[in-house]
Amino acid sequence: MSIVYAENWPKRLVMGEGAVMRLPEIIATLGARRALVICGRTIGESPLLDQVRSSLGPLFCGLFDGVRSHTPLTMLETIAGMVRSLGADVLVTIGGGSAIDAGKGTALLHASGEALEPFTLRYDEAGQKERRLLTSATIPHIAIPTTHGSASEVMPTAGIRDTARRYKMLFWDDALVPAAVILDPTMTTRTGPVLTAASGMTAVARCIEALYSRHRNPLSEGLALHALRLLNENLPRTVMDPGDLGARFQCQVACVMSGVATINSMASIVHALGHVVGGRHALQHGVSHSVLLAPAMRRLLPVIGERQRLLLDALGGRSTGSADDAGVAAAERVTALVAKLPLKRRLREIGIPAEDLPMVAQEATRDYMMANLPLPMKAADIEALMREAW
Repeated sequence: MSIVYAENWPKRLVMGEGAVMRLPEIIATLGARRALVICGRTIGESPLLDQVRSSLGPLFCGLFDGVRSHTPLTMLETIAGMVRSLGADVLVTIGGGSAIDAGKGTALLHASGEALEPFTLRYDEAGQKERRLLTSATIPHIAIPTTHGSASEVMPTAGIRDTARRYKMLFWDDALVPAAVILDPTMTTRTGPVLTAASGMTAVARCIEALYSRHRNPLSEGLALHALRLLNENLPRTVMDPGDLGARFQCQVACVMSGVATINSMASIVHALGHVVGGRHALQHGVSHSVLLAPAMRRLLPVIGERQRLLLDALGGRSTGSADDAGVAAAERVTALVAKLPLKRRLREIGIPAEDLPMVAQEATRDYMMANLPLPMKAADIEALMREAW
């Protein structure tokens, strides 16, 4: 597998087996000299970190290997302190969405003078985005994803959990998109089958939500459909044969495509519920997405009419009846895909008590993703969807 460069999509992508060894040349283009590496404990104790440190050589200035799920605010304060004390001028994150969001959050803290609340994403009464943008340059950030789902590496968004309030702060600023991304399938081989599957289902959910979004468009549709085709074919292979680097690389590419598709069309109910249950129960997004996606499809896919046939085709099916029949079959195919993966299939199995459903549904109505629904959904509609998945 040769190294491939995409210089401007959406920023710089370096792709292929062994691409991580190109770190020095990437850092040189950024004019940086001191790299702080950010990862979780699993990566920190694996040979993957050794590969990165070997590639960096004298550019390596320090390591933070305590990334935790959902990127807690207190953790970011620690990393920002390390940036100052070490004189780091570039961040290298290795991991899934939490690690990459840790790089984004650290860059945000560093540029903002350590005040995050003013930069959180809000919506006004008309559903328009309100947020304060950074006015100063952020510290450069190079992302090396080790999962197949977050797409945080190519998106301007970040989620940071305020553990004291049990609340997830959301951010949206083009300045948060990493300056460079390395898609190296060898860097995903230490990710276990459950996390591989869950993160992959996040990308699947992103593709499908882009298709029925209120803001759907031809660009997002094309990216989402091809990404979905790649994920449907390759995600089960990564679980059955973790050493299949070809399948892993295809999932990495599909994840990036799903991220670009969704940031141009936006997701809705499945991701809104993921924000709520993730904030309340500290669940990895793909876990709830895999449970909620098929029920959401059954409710929302009819809005895209004949395009449901394209979706079914991307999932490996063939349309023989009406367009709505194709949508129903597509939802069944998603359920069958989840059945091939080592994931829970009901909300009760992932620790969501039935008595929480009305409160979760009500909270989801206030999530910013709900503005992207193709049809109105009230709290009662959301609760009914969740009860189907419970």
